[in-house]
Amino acid sequence: MSIGHFLNTRPSTRAAALTTAVLQAGWRVTELPLLELVALPLSESELDCLQLLTSDPVSVIVVVSPTAANMGLQALARLGIAPDALAIRWLAVGQGTAQVLQAHNLYPDIPMIETSEGLIASDLLASLPAGAAVMVWRGEGGRELVQERLLARGVSLQIINLYCRQLPESSLQQWISLEKKSDSDFPSVVLLSSGESWRYWQRLAGARALEPWLLVLGQRLMVDVSQYTSRVQQLIDLQPAHIVSVLAELGGAS
Repeated sequence: MSIGHFLNTRPSTRAAALTTAVLQAGWRVTELPLLELVALPLSESELDCLQLLTSDPVSVIVVVSPTAANMGLQALARLGIAPDALAIRWLAVGQGTAQVLQAHNLYPDIPMIETSEGLIASDLLASLPAGAAVMVWRGEGGRELVQERLLARGVSLQIINLYCRQLPESSLQQWISLEKKSDSDFPSVVLLSSGESWRYWQRLAGARALEPWLLVLGQRLMVDVSQYTSRVQQLIDLQPAHIVSVLAELGGAS
């Protein structure tokens, strides 16, 4: 495959660094966010869990994204809780998430691999005994594999759903315009970072969803997408340098 057209489907607030890296590698890039994150009001039970962190702290708080970090810290602030005063260990998925926490004098562990599988295998979670309490700051329905595996090990879980994901209306309109162009403008590689983005990509592209190469994050999504196409490549993280290297392996520019 020669240098082609890369569809960067990261949320608009997280797309710039990847777009720059892929452009510098010689690809054409279109940004088409498949997910936008919308804040959710916390339930009474979720607020109670946060309030109890001062008197009955969990062992670990897992923070799955920069958005989850920002929203979770804002929720603590509204409750008058200083996060750096809590006797809790923190686990951040990705450097961006860690940076948000570090700005509040928190120094989280960071899994080497940013997928759910990498999170489960992290030293901090792997060493937890049965009965340990873990809180997860996430988007609604996210990291279900982490939830399943920890519950199976007897870990007590508190899930704080801080946001939901939806297909941006602007992306739907942008895709309609893109489809009207020539076949040479159709993406040759599409980034899929979650099960939700895979479902929304199918909704947008319809019968053409399997034409491009699909770069998917994590083993679980790889298994799901591989049932439909062999034109799929697994990513271990969403770092721009890694994605550019995978594009090069597919035959693009290095």
